[in-house]
Amino acid sequence: MTFWEHHTEPLASERVFIGRVFQQFLLGLLLVFFALCVGMAGYMLIGKLNWVDAFLESCMLLSGAGPLYTERNSSNALKIFSSLYCLFGTLVVVVTVGLLATPVVHRILHRVHFNHSKQP
Repeated sequence: MTFWEHHTEPLASERVFIGRVFQQFLLGLLLVFFALCVGMAGYMLIGKLNWVDAFLESCMLLSGAGPLYTERNSSNALKIFSSLYCLFGTLVVVVTVGLLATPVVHRILHRVHFNHSKQP
């Protein structure tokens, strides 16, 4: 049994759809939490920041707001980590948006295809 219904199968119920959206949301939340942990660990180990500052820096970069600490007098190692973390954070955001959009897009496409296949 697959997670998504085949185009020849009937559209899933609203309860199943909401469950899929919730499951994708939890998966996205887990991905963001993992990304925050990676960022915090890097800032704490490389930048010697305390956990609050590491959390702040990670959140700022992951959200796209930009760095606070690494623009100022920081080591080259921290600047390189920060740059790589920015690229990683961008991928995390794109993947999370994709995870959240997948059930909705699948339902729309399934409904369009299902309605189209019923016509003679």
